[in-house]
Amino acid sequence: MSDSCCSVTPADTSGSSCPASGFEGKRVADRATVAALTKGRVPPKQEFRLCRDAECEVVYYGSAGTVLTLSDLSVQPGFKSGSDGLVCYCFLHSKADIRRQLGETGETDIFESIKDEVQAGNCACEVRNPSGKCCLGEVQEAIRVLEKELEVTA
Repeated sequence: MSDSCCSVTPADTSGSSCPASGFEGKRVADRATVAALTKGRVPPKQEFRLCRDAECEVVYYGSAGTVLTLSDLSVQPGFKSGSDGLVCYCFLHSKADIRRQLGETGETDIFESIKDEVQAGNCACEVRNPSGKCCLGEVQEAIRVLEKELEVTA
């Protein structure tokens, strides 16, 4: 894996906290999520947790000592700092897309568009979303935050 500013030893990854930031990680339900998003070699089988700390370079850390940073992944998670990146990994909607629509029209149809696709069975969130879960909650939260930031009233 890549070297980063976060020096990690395998013994540090056995708990539920990120070995670099100490942030409480959420368990990733399926290793296939991590394998699908990792550049290069698939990491060994183990339990993985997701570090959502926006300031930390670590995205996944495993019970067997594997640490995957931003540079180890094929996508830039939208929840990491400095990212106006993806909030929907199946249909490639980003915070920037939401910001643009809200700025131009005062509203966005992105949530409804994604919801329609999910209901039609056209998503693969369990593999494409770094959290391994449906993105609708994250999209809804991004819209709420951006509406507040842009002072858009519904």
